[in-house]
Amino acid sequence: MPARMIGRLCTVGWGRVLAVLALAPLLWLMLPTPAASAHATLLGTTPPAGYAVPTSPPQLTLDFDEPVSIDAAAMTLANSAGATQPLGNPALVLDGRRVSAAVPEHLALGGYQVRWQVTAQDGDPVSGSFGFAVGAGSVVPASATGGAEVDPPQVIVLRWLLFGGFALAVGGAVGAWLTGRVVREAHSRGTALDAPEPLLRSGSALGLIAGVGLAAQSVGWRVWRLPDATSGRLIMVETVAFGVSLALAYAVRAPRLAVLRHAAGGQVLAVGVAQPLIAVAVAEGLRAHPHAHNPILGFLVTVVHLLAVAVWLGALAHVVRVARRWRGDAGWARLLGHDYARLAVILLVVVLGSGTVEAILLLPSFAALVDTTYGVVLLAKVGVVAVVITLAVLGRRRLRRKPQATAGGPFGRAARAEIAGLIGVLAVTALLVSVAPPGPTTTALAAPPTPTGLVVPAGTLAGEITVLAQASTGEFVAHLSTPASDTGDTGGGEQSGFHVAAALTLAGDTTRPLALAGCGQGCYTASVNWRTGTNGVSLTIASAPWHGGIAHLNIPWPPRSDPTLLPAVLAAMRAVPHVAVREATTSDYSGNPGTEQPLPSSGAQFVDAEPYATGGGSPVVLRTLGENNAETEIGLAFPDDQVVHLFVSTSDHRILREERVTPNHLITATFVYPTG
Repeated sequence: MPARMIGRLCTVGWGRVLAVLALAPLLWLMLPTPAASAHATLLGTTPPAGYAVPTSPPQLTLDFDEPVSIDAAAMTLANSAGATQPLGNPALVLDGRRVSAAVPEHLALGGYQVRWQVTAQDGDPVSGSFGFAVGAGSVVPASATGGAEVDPPQVIVLRWLLFGGFALAVGGAVGAWLTGRVVREAHSRGTALDAPEPLLRSGSALGLIAGVGLAAQSVGWRVWRLPDATSGRLIMVETVAFGVSLALAYAVRAPRLAVLRHAAGGQVLAVGVAQPLIAVAVAEGLRAHPHAHNPILGFLVTVVHLLAVAVWLGALAHVVRVARRWRGDAGWARLLGHDYARLAVILLVVVLGSGTVEAILLLPSFAALVDTTYGVVLLAKVGVVAVVITLAVLGRRRLRRKPQATAGGPFGRAARAEIAGLIGVLAVTALLVSVAPPGPTTTALAAPPTPTGLVVPAGTLAGEITVLAQASTGEFVAHLSTPASDTGDTGGGEQSGFHVAAALTLAGDTTRPLALAGCGQGCYTASVNWRTGTNGVSLTIASAPWHGGIAHLNIPWPPRSDPTLLPAVLAAMRAVPHVAVREATTSDYSGNPGTEQPLPSSGAQFVDAEPYATGGGSPVVLRTLGENNAETEIGLAFPDDQVVHLFVSTSDHRILREERVTPNHLITATFVYPTG
């Protein structure tokens, strides 16, 4: 074959390809910033991590940013001495985003440690711990609420071996298909070429060993537990796929199939043997981080990326082996190199393109490349890929400039270095899929956190927006609604279109911003370490087209329980024959409660019309007021009716002032009693 023809065929335009691909980071900068994705991230706990609760909690809960799966050992509880405390069977609620377990026995005063382990959507186990204490003066154990950021080293090595076996088998089959084309052309020209078999058996065996090792890392020798979790089922699929491919690789070598091998060609059989390994790519697509962020696009780019890297490495390894066998037929070896070079250009474009899409899905910004472990590992992978591309360009140039050279094989050292570099790419990839990407999928809880201990109710209007709030140990929760919620109309962004900024003023401290997280429709929550005294929370709220404003909420702390107080108030009020109630009502509050209207009544008539007339409302004593602390402020909440009551009573238990918040209304009242 003429050398000029071979040189022309080997010209593949690498410079132009690399120039175009260099624009990919600039395109990334022009795209909108996406939300970050991750392993399952713990967003909140009950009791709140790091806090002392006044009484023994009835249950433990864990809130995650995505659905998780669990087993019977998802949570364990131990006291400060390390003694295990009984827990009920853990259960999943809120579509799998909350794990809860009952605490059947009363916990004594002291510190406690909760250890947990769940399985994320990507199949990775995630574990961690948090501490809390029972009793105001108890010491809280140290907490580590997040799981490990990187999987154990043995898991990373096993994934590297699995990817390597996959590349040898799948890429080797593609390399055999390329080789077959050249063999058939040479045969038509009267030249007989002998090609080595692709490394199907070696690759499948390596992948099978890695799959068994990953299964052992996941469940130990209790293989019957593999189907219990998504990660176990995916490992099973991969292990079975490698096993089937290995069995087929040995089966096609049977003497009885010699006629079939001759008729179909060894290259066709190689492709058929490797086909079961497509299941491995599918399983990795379902397990990888991008799938958790975007189930369709994330799955597709992961499968395409893995297949491209595997074919790039495995096909190159097979082509180099064939070229060494064909040293005496350098022209045909170089034609094979040309065919692979054209394929390599396509693979390079696919690898860089799919890798860029994965990075866009998982990284919130360029800063995450240097600020997070995942970003640093991703940069390392980019660096290794850049080295491989450089080696590939050098190898193709050598092939183009010295088409007749045979010393050391047609491809030379650059090709062998390229193979080593691609093996390094697989190693970094194994590390990358074992590192949690930065940030949770969402910071919003699926539902409000369960309050621990006594609850301080609070409420007001911010313009036309109703604010009903509660404060408990370590937590603040606010529920917002607009007049449209009365009609059941939640469209047009009514519940999801709130714009809220919060500020916190702790007792005796300055005001500072308060970071809120979502907890459902119109629900916002924050972790707060309340101080003794009167704390303040200010919410600046907007929700077009409704008039918004600033909601000022007082949070006296700590609350206390007095079960005798509400019955005493009811009894005292029912004994009052006449009382002048001056009531003002507004549905758009900006500091003016409206004009007071006189409502002559008896004490019995007034309280019997209130929702607390028969008890309920979980009354708590908020604080004492007035001269000599003769007045007592009491708070009640009726969540089912979306009503909050705050009233101040005298030392003889008669109501002096009352503030009532209902959907779309703020009602204030003062009471004037006859003298004499």
